[in-house]
Amino acid sequence: MGLLSDPEYGSVKWVRILKKVHRPLCFLCYAVALVWFVMLANRDFNNETYFSENALLPGLVTNEFNGEYAAKQYLTEFEQELEEKYYDTEKIPVPWLVAKMSQLHLEVYTHNYTLNYPLGQGQIYKGTNVYGILRAARTPSLEALVVSAPFRPLSSHQKSTAAGIALMLAFAEFARPQKYWAKDIIFLVTEHEQLGMQAWLEAYHGLQSDSETFYTTLGSFWKPGSFGLDLTNFFPGFDWLGSHKKCLNPGQLKARSGAIQAAINLEFHSPKIKYVEVKVEGLNGQLPNLDLVNLVHKLCVKSGIHHSYKNSYSWVRNRNKVDDWVNNIWTMVGMVSTQLAGVPNGNHGLFHRFGIEAVTLEGRDSSDGPAPRVHSLSAANFHRLGLALETVLRSLNNLLEAFHQSYFFYMLPATDRFVSIGQYMPSLCLMCAAMLLRALALWVGVQPTQERSSQAEDPVDTEAKEPGERPPERLSESSNQRVHNRKTIKEKHSDSESEIPGEQDVKEVVQSSDERVANSQTQLNFSMVNVGANYLLVHVLGYAAMNSPVLFTQLGAKYFSLPSEVSVYYGLCVTSAVLVVAAPVLPRLLRRGALTYEELTLVNILVLIELSTLCLALGMHNFPLGLAVAALYTPVALLSGVVVRGRGWISVWLQRAACVVLQPLGALTAAMCVYSVAVYGGAEGAAAAAGRGRDAAMQAVMFAVADSLIYGNWVFNVAASVLLPVWVVLWQIVCNSVEGPSPARR
Repeated sequence: MGLLSDPEYGSVKWVRILKKVHRPLCFLCYAVALVWFVMLANRDFNNETYFSENALLPGLVTNEFNGEYAAKQYLTEFEQELEEKYYDTEKIPVPWLVAKMSQLHLEVYTHNYTLNYPLGQGQIYKGTNVYGILRAARTPSLEALVVSAPFRPLSSHQKSTAAGIALMLAFAEFARPQKYWAKDIIFLVTEHEQLGMQAWLEAYHGLQSDSETFYTTLGSFWKPGSFGLDLTNFFPGFDWLGSHKKCLNPGQLKARSGAIQAAINLEFHSPKIKYVEVKVEGLNGQLPNLDLVNLVHKLCVKSGIHHSYKNSYSWVRNRNKVDDWVNNIWTMVGMVSTQLAGVPNGNHGLFHRFGIEAVTLEGRDSSDGPAPRVHSLSAANFHRLGLALETVLRSLNNLLEAFHQSYFFYMLPATDRFVSIGQYMPSLCLMCAAMLLRALALWVGVQPTQERSSQAEDPVDTEAKEPGERPPERLSESSNQRVHNRKTIKEKHSDSESEIPGEQDVKEVVQSSDERVANSQTQLNFSMVNVGANYLLVHVLGYAAMNSPVLFTQLGAKYFSLPSEVSVYYGLCVTSAVLVVAAPVLPRLLRRGALTYEELTLVNILVLIELSTLCLALGMHNFPLGLAVAALYTPVALLSGVVVRGRGWISVWLQRAACVVLQPLGALTAAMCVYSVAVYGGAEGAAAAAGRGRDAAMQAVMFAVADSLIYGNWVFNVAASVLLPVWVVLWQIVCNSVEGPSPARR
């Protein structure tokens, strides 16, 4: 920092080199980052999976599960119950489940919860979960394992989970008389998929919607009961803040067990499946401990069950290194695409926020995706699935402490390979380094250089000389020596009666130089105030946009009779359009004169630092999201610069076009429309397919807002409160043209 604060550092050699080569160096960092990420899929650049927790002792137990017949019987009775009594309803068969669990001598309880839909007009959804607790015979109820299965009615568009519920009941019947359990086992059936699981977990951990230690708001940036703007004072009838407090009422549980160590979620639709898909992605991109993932894959192999993860299949092993590399790349891309939205792809994903490691086992067959040679695979029945579930739970039963030794941040290029955080973070760091390098180059560029600043600040040295006269030697002196010489002359002749010729001119020049320095310092202070006020105003607008969906919903329903998703989407569209038009004017609101090159350059430096910090912060928690934001916005941030009047208009309009394309809501809508046209354009026509894409974008925005309010997903909050202001500042930079830099800074 001492070097950067030195007024003469502009003439340092590395500074001059940085000014010349920073642009190609920045884009080189960006390209190397992309290559780095792609190279991680190669087996030479990733690692083979291994166990860090020796207490698991995987596969060392003797399998004893013999409940295949019981599972088939439970499945037949359950399907018959649904067809006879629940064919026209979506309710969970609570009496049947309670009766079956009671027959197995479990502690059976029901759990009721209520959702006050935050974006609707008073819609209330109620649900019921059923759970039974198998108490461990050897220890008190200090620790527990969870085996869960979501209930899906016959009218559900998703595949049934009846086989998973039947297998869970059959395993409970098998596990009940066993004496080796050191942990309680909770058998849980949830209604309404993830909503029921979220309510049960909150109730299990004693979290209430009005609790001081827990609150689900739009990003949890605002705490209920704290100071805020209550719009009910201005718009009677609008419940602006109340819906945040009472979104999900988890209710209370009648009985609990100990601390939950791990959970296995079952999604089997048939008693015979071809292979098991292991799901690991959780809320906000969280992942379970790698030891649990490795345990499931290893014990599937031991039980004779084929398993897969994304594009990696256990029964496919490519001998060609290039084909294996490409397949691993697609597997990593699939993992990135799943984690981007921050939405868990199974009930297991909601356990992670409570420090509970969990995965989902989903049964698949030939109709699920383009798995190679799936028709030739032998089917896995209830017996093999039960063996796998038994070995997994008995290994977890051996745990002496919670999972902590293996990785929590990783990527999976294959079922038996992984990439650690130390290997994939450099790709993101290189992109952020490119933006920081650009910011440093801009900061160096606005500092006055030694030669030009000395000539501009000391006009005495630039006095006109007679033709052929030799320039004075003090031009080669430093500014400190010139000041010292000037003071020496003044002291030497201070007592003299005769005045030195030109002394009055020297005094006037020194005085005018001091005034210019003072004026320059005053302008710098005003510049910092203007930049800070504009930056604060833009982020306040982003915070308002983050909290606007509730208001848009009520306005659309009250005055236009529009559904919530239409109101929210078009409300955000109008907000984006207003920002596009008004954002370039905001920097001029708090100043009288015209914008300067130095001010906009300072704004450009700040937005580069903020964007790189955002990407790094996201990448530390959800690497795919941080990488995606960096990959999309780094080129635009590097290309966008202060527009100087009189320069080429082609580059200016290219910068503006690139910035418009990456407007967050516009980019989402455009991506959905392009995808829909590419997939459905031939059959439905381009216009109809584009309309389908717009509807998809509308639903995506609505789901993001609802997930933020109910589950705590912060993708929408980050996009609205941070990414949107960053885009607005970039838009301000490319839309405002200023005069070129002063000669001292060129």
